[in-house]
Amino acid sequence: MIVKSFIASDNTAAITCPECQKTIIKDVSRYAEADNMIKLKAKCSCGHSFTVFLERRRQYRKSTQLRGTYLYAPAHSASKSAQHWGSMVVTDISRTGIRMKLNVQPRFQVGERITVEFRLDDANNSLIKREVIVQHIKGLDVGATYARAHSYDNIIGFYLLR
Repeated sequence: MIVKSFIASDNTAAITCPECQKTIIKDVSRYAEADNMIKLKAKCSCGHSFTVFLERRRQYRKSTQLRGTYLYAPAHSASKSAQHWGSMVVTDISRTGIRMKLNVQPRFQVGERITVEFRLDDANNSLIKREVIVQHIKGLDVGATYARAHSYDNIIGFYLLR
């Protein structure tokens, strides 16, 4: 069994045994700056052995397959013809941003703002429409953070909990 633990700001991780539910706090500072995935073997005092995956993200991310659209309106152009929209799939979501897969090569660059719109697969089919700032682009995969705090935070927060 694999257990996920988040690295806290003080470079510690709370690791909970999946067998007895005992939690220990470990210093993981030597792994905090690693570029690759961190998997560790752990053995609880109850005798149960398990694998721990250390997550360096500050916020929990939920894997999704939410279809939506994006709109790119370059800041340097007032012309509507310079605008570009396309289809996307939100592949994961957190309280601070999203990761999406586009259907075509993006025309925008890291640091630019785009507007995204998609519906959550929750009971209310909640509409999320946000301005986001592009943080990274790798092929058709784009990571972005929300441009500002918004009233949707509660909706996304509840969505992440289910």
